[in-house]
Amino acid sequence: MPASFDNAAPHAASWPRVTGPGRVGSPRGGRRTRVERLIVPLAALACLVGPVTVCRAQVTVKTLLGRPPSDAALERDLNAAIGRFRDRDVAGCREILERIRSEHAAVPPPGVMMALLWHGVNQAGPARVELDAATLAFPADPEPYLLLGDIAFRERRVTEAALLFDRAADLTAAFSGDPRRTRDLQIRNAAGNAAVAETRGQWETARAWLTTWLHLDPDNAGAHQRMGIAMFRLGDADRSLACFREARTLDEKAVHPEIALARLYADARDEATARRLVESAIAAAPDDPAVHVAAAQWHLGRNDLEAAARAADAALALDPDKLDARIVRGTIARMQRDHAAAATFFEAALAGAPGSFLASNALALALVESDDEAARRRALELAETNAAMHRDGSPHQIGALTTLAWIAYRLGRREDAERILEPISRNNALTADGAFYVATILADRGERDRARAILEEVLATDPLFVTRPDALDLLERLGATAARNVGTAR
Repeated sequence: MPASFDNAAPHAASWPRVTGPGRVGSPRGGRRTRVERLIVPLAALACLVGPVTVCRAQVTVKTLLGRPPSDAALERDLNAAIGRFRDRDVAGCREILERIRSEHAAVPPPGVMMALLWHGVNQAGPARVELDAATLAFPADPEPYLLLGDIAFRERRVTEAALLFDRAADLTAAFSGDPRRTRDLQIRNAAGNAAVAETRGQWETARAWLTTWLHLDPDNAGAHQRMGIAMFRLGDADRSLACFREARTLDEKAVHPEIALARLYADARDEATARRLVESAIAAAPDDPAVHVAAAQWHLGRNDLEAAARAADAALALDPDKLDARIVRGTIARMQRDHAAAATFFEAALAGAPGSFLASNALALALVESDDEAARRRALELAETNAAMHRDGSPHQIGALTTLAWIAYRLGRREDAERILEPISRNNALTADGAFYVATILADRGERDRARAILEEVLATDPLFVTRPDALDLLERLGATAARNVGTAR
């Protein structure tokens, strides 16, 4: 089946997070929180700093078909179409794709393949136009609706996604094309409808759609993981654990079953059971660095930095090159305000994974706290590169821009920082760390009451974020200033 528009699409095989921003059942959006009302607007300017850079993704024949091509001639023709598109010969590309479709009824509609090509160069507008046109040119084909549903879901327009997936479900039920493609469309339809139900907390409905998915694709570890979440939400923890164990059997890289269940219990505020499951996972798999990383993340979520550091160190002792172990260890060091140590861990992470946004973004945040001017310049370079690379709907766009804003502020460019943060805050997209950055800027401008209100809100609603210790310090300073002002007024 053709690839989804990104890994956050509802039919992606990855396990949905169950804590933090974007967790199942807690879609972002809707009524603004008190924090969001207070931070809008930061400044009158809505423009962003830096040039617009198109992010490019590798589009291949397999991307367009969703599977390897059936014959050499088809592969050759599709590569020719991709080549025309890369040469900006859109009309020539379309002509080849239309001819391919006329010769191979099992391939997706030309508009679907064109949309994937446009998405590969980060052009969402033309991609939508292609899909809209495809619904008219191929009214019985479910795929345009599935991809439009993916887009809506990724952009958190859940009601629109639900309607699109409903239409796709009707068309899929009546679809009689190539058997392999029909099965792929059925799987994607089930996954999409399940994702909508999960987001809405409709767990019985989610279970029904996940059951359909697993009937079609019983060896999909991601589907078993999502069924594990659904069963837990329905009150069947034993079945939930069995689903996680099945996922682990199918994919050794899947989350350890006890860790997966521990995260759900932690999300349900049953800390005692969660702790017991984490300890059970370590006892069952003492030589698995991934389990120690998960334990470190769990301890970090409880703000137990010493236990988190021990677990992360254990993971690194087992696998010194493990990327997520280096990142979590560096994060712990940042929270301990040991920015030099944090930079060392993040530097090693970036050396091992040069394309890692998490590593480069975290390294920039650590380096900007250095007294060394060369390190601070490098922090800005990293942040500017990330902001240029992750634009226009990238899942890392908000994180990249927020980091760039904070680094600009730390380098004395407050107006630039405000200009970057204003549209983010206006669109209700600030992270907890971003809220701290906004509060810091407001306090610097003398707007202490607004800054204090933001800090009180984010500290009450977010149990853990990297700048939480700094947020607590700032709130204490603002409180002391307020108390002195009240005393003087009296």
